[in-house]
Amino acid sequence: MDILLFNPAPRSGFQAHRRVELPLSVLCPATPLDRLGYRVKIVDQFANPNWETEFKEALETKPVCMGVTSMTGPQILRAIEASKAFKQRYPDVPVVWGGIHASLLPKQTLENPYIDIVVVGEGEATFTELVGAIQGNFPLKDIAGIYYKENGEIRSTPGREFIPIDDEPPLSYHLLDIDLYRRRLFGVDHLTFNSSRGCTFRCSFCWDPVMHKRQWRAMSPETVVEHLRRIIRDYGIRGFLFSDDHFFIDMKRARGIIEEIVRSELDIVISKLQIRADTICRMDEDFLELMVRAGVKRFTVGIESGSPRVLDLIKKDMTVEQAIAANRKLAPYPIVPLYLFMMGMPSETPDELRQSIELADKLIEDNPKASKTFNIYAPYPGTELYGMALEHGLKEPERLEDWAAFNFRSVHKDARWITPETKKLIENLDFPLMFLGSNFTNPVRRTNPIVVSLAKLYSPVARYRVRNMDVRFPLESKIVKALGLFARQD
Repeated sequence: MDILLFNPAPRSGFQAHRRVELPLSVLCPATPLDRLGYRVKIVDQFANPNWETEFKEALETKPVCMGVTSMTGPQILRAIEASKAFKQRYPDVPVVWGGIHASLLPKQTLENPYIDIVVVGEGEATFTELVGAIQGNFPLKDIAGIYYKENGEIRSTPGREFIPIDDEPPLSYHLLDIDLYRRRLFGVDHLTFNSSRGCTFRCSFCWDPVMHKRQWRAMSPETVVEHLRRIIRDYGIRGFLFSDDHFFIDMKRARGIIEEIVRSELDIVISKLQIRADTICRMDEDFLELMVRAGVKRFTVGIESGSPRVLDLIKKDMTVEQAIAANRKLAPYPIVPLYLFMMGMPSETPDELRQSIELADKLIEDNPKASKTFNIYAPYPGTELYGMALEHGLKEPERLEDWAAFNFRSVHKDARWITPETKKLIENLDFPLMFLGSNFTNPVRRTNPIVVSLAKLYSPVARYRVRNMDVRFPLESKIVKALGLFARQD
């Protein structure tokens, strides 16, 4: 082993539906190193039940460096634990952090004693150069896109240009046990696949405009289909979950991919394409029918709120009326829409939360195939809405580990950006909201049969609580939170 890469678990707790995705944040920078002949070891704490044994065995060999990724939230604590264990074994070997959180707050991340270098932004080119410099004992000042410690001081280098992802080689999937990442949906094994990076929209709650500067880059239709062919050939997987932030930024390219899939007769199932409601409104019948022929089974649609004021606040640039129209447009087609909502955004009122619940109810009523997920707003550093949370009294975390409390499954203890009444409603409606619609009885995915049975029994209680916003005696929510169940259900 030359390089050790660690993917900490982003969440814990019981999962009613198995949801494990490829660790692209470590697999992408691992690929060019693998192609150069480095021996790369990836330890995935989330997907691999034997990760601890693998990690201990990996520590028996001294590598050039250890790379760690993390998002904002609980994943940070597990990332720190792994970094500490590594530094205790090899204090002279650099620990390199990358990923969203370290890229947003590189200086504060480096203040942690177990971290030596931060890769800011995309890691393919930067990490490859960094490994070469560490191995050759060359100065780090000439490597673009990093923060590092030198003589007790934190230094930085100029930023690096975004990479042209259409020129990137196929990922080195052989570095992983692919069987750990197969996800059964619509009766077919699926794998995560990404064909573009960035997003041109300006949503004020999202880290993407900060990280990617509203620049969007994508593979060509021909490149996408060639990568899909390789996965089908090498692993017999015919289901794909596209993790693009917005697959339909360029409608001509999106249509080109779908046409190429049909023309190539790939015979695949696509169970995730992230799309906006206003984009669906612009689609004609021919495009929707073409997607059905290509095997598209499900859309993920960010609605966020049923309140026009909140939608304006978060700069969603979409209306409630468009959400309703898009849902009705999809109703005749065998495409399952999954609608994503957020609650607890700065200044959101109980009445505006009710508007979101009523909109979710209406979408499911108009299209019984539809399902929904309500997540809890968490302020991401550097975003516009984070600034608003600070104005409302949020105390900015002073240490890396303090960011672990920012979790979209629980209301932050310092959530002064909402009233105590709104906070109480969110804390006690979060659990029953999971049971509206077909989230636990949907046949498209494998759901624990015990959960399905319990969900059917509990659903009437959940519907009463949610539709009446009745949070008196929320025993079930307290029990679930105490036991750490249902980490996330989307």
